[in-house]
Amino acid sequence: MTLTMFTSTAFALESGHDVMVVESSKQSTLLEQMDSSVLIKTGEELEQAGVDQVQDLEKVFPGLLIQTRGNRTYANTTIRGISSPDYYSPTISLYVDGVLQDSAFLTQPLVNVERVELLRGPQGTLYGGNAQGGIINIITKKTVGQNTTVASASYSNLNEQLNASAALSLNDSLSADVALRVIKDNGNIEHLPSQQKDANNSQQFSGLARLHYLPHNSPFTLTLSVANSNLDSHEEWYLTQAEFDQKMTSQAIPQLKRIVNSYALQMGYDLGETQLTSVTAYQNRNIYRQFIGGTWQEDQNTFSQELRANTQVSDALSTLLGAYFEQRDFDAKLGVGSQVTNQVEATQYALFGQAIYALHEQIDLTLGLRATHLSTRADYSGNPSWMIDAYAQNKSENTLSPKAALGWQITPDSRVFTSISSGYRPGGFSLKPLNSDDKNGYSAEKSLNGELGWRTRLANNMVDLSGALYWIKTDDIHIYTGNPGSQVLRNLGEAQSRGLELQLAFYPTDDLTLNLGGTFGESSFKSGNHDIEGNTLPYAPKTTLVAGIDYVLPQAWFNGAVSLSSNARYTSSVFFDEKNTLSQAGYTLVDLAIQYQVNPHLSMRLFSNNVTDQEYKTYSFAMPNSSVALSNYGVGREVGLNIKLEW
Repeated sequence: MTLTMFTSTAFALESGHDVMVVESSKQSTLLEQMDSSVLIKTGEELEQAGVDQVQDLEKVFPGLLIQTRGNRTYANTTIRGISSPDYYSPTISLYVDGVLQDSAFLTQPLVNVERVELLRGPQGTLYGGNAQGGIINIITKKTVGQNTTVASASYSNLNEQLNASAALSLNDSLSADVALRVIKDNGNIEHLPSQQKDANNSQQFSGLARLHYLPHNSPFTLTLSVANSNLDSHEEWYLTQAEFDQKMTSQAIPQLKRIVNSYALQMGYDLGETQLTSVTAYQNRNIYRQFIGGTWQEDQNTFSQELRANTQVSDALSTLLGAYFEQRDFDAKLGVGSQVTNQVEATQYALFGQAIYALHEQIDLTLGLRATHLSTRADYSGNPSWMIDAYAQNKSENTLSPKAALGWQITPDSRVFTSISSGYRPGGFSLKPLNSDDKNGYSAEKSLNGELGWRTRLANNMVDLSGALYWIKTDDIHIYTGNPGSQVLRNLGEAQSRGLELQLAFYPTDDLTLNLGGTFGESSFKSGNHDIEGNTLPYAPKTTLVAGIDYVLPQAWFNGAVSLSSNARYTSSVFFDEKNTLSQAGYTLVDLAIQYQVNPHLSMRLFSNNVTDQEYKTYSFAMPNSSVALSNYGVGREVGLNIKLEW
């Protein structure tokens, strides 16, 4: 990895701060030099906050919502008020070590994490489609030159977890690592016909194995990785308020199986002024779902190849040039007897580039552009019982995603920036046709984002303060229209989102850290949306707040180290539908933990999540001509103990 260096970067480094490089920039840019809103949490910070799944990142990243709709393969993502009514086409893309993850695998467990980066705002120039709200990049630990083993076990009133990881140095250039995670959710809903007490239980296995070739005196590097995740769950319950209150239902027990296999090969070659990077990936995911209407099966295979060349042209100019290819094949069997099938093939080609030029010792300009061609073919068998005819349709589109940013390093500790960036959600065809109009497909949804941000350190490095003002205009928004059970995904008019983001970290002593973050915005449908014009976008809270306190107790009267942690987050009211008839009122969740580091090899953590047992809904819908809402609910109070061994 080569650090992007030019005069304004050198100016920023004069502050003497710890250097943090943002890998998601694809140009190894310093955090202090990023001309966009970026949040980063280390693996240790995530562990302290009790974040062990992607959806738990809500606890530490203000403005981020990742909530399941029915089950965890169908997740809604929201950031900056931009949400995703179509869970197959999210507004936030998830990457693990630079490899795009399947949308049905968005809610995966965090395994062997070094840190997580969140880039807020459209990232279409570097990442293409489905990054209108931003991207999440999970960077895993890569231990080279030493042998380590870590094992931990957790037990709570809601679940049990086992985690293990090991790194082995094979020689001076070659190393390997493995990581495993097993989670068993106990369930708390009683199925009355069978009298099963834990009818909504689940279990999940995740594993990762990698081989690293990282020689000290060679320009060539290589990492080969293989990963598997296997989920077996009975979680998809849509309950009335009475059923949830009683924790009882007579509904049939649902079944969900999700298997994801991932393979990736990453290679790098250092030519001196130019660094070449190749990322080759293949991911297969299978979903088996036994639910209302029969058996629903999905199989999606995604192959991708990205090539990049980073060049330090001069002290003032660095460039990135890249090419991307993706082939995605979706095959589904839908409903009773699995006689209804749908096959969708999507092929994508893209060229992209970005240049950073230092106009002055303290001012730099970023310009970028991505050109994408996407062709999609849908082959649907038809469904006579729903009066939907068979069809075979083709669709293609070309998309340009420009970006421009200007940054001013006012002092080594302070920077302001402004940017204009673009993003889009690809067009195509419904993966689960429910209406004869689905044969027409839909076009790309496009967003333009304007941003003014700042980042500064104050009071002898005791205070980190950052923020951004943003405005996003979205055209041809994707919306489901019609009644539940026969909805059509199509394009409507415009939407607008605008707001303010603030983050504050305060380090009054070496033993005490305070974190505060908030987002304050408004997101609504604008012209071209008929009877919903002026309504609030679904899953778009106007306010989110996150607060955290970490305190290490003095060690005067005991051996080892004891630390106390508390995290709280507030989410204002959200609507679950475009008509704004179904909603969840604002709510606050509080987590507490105490950790005892007995010695360098042993630690224990006692924790409670959602201490007040706050009830809240993550999704609601009502059938036509019915006033009864069926809902999914958030996780209640959890109390547990974690024990961790390292050697």
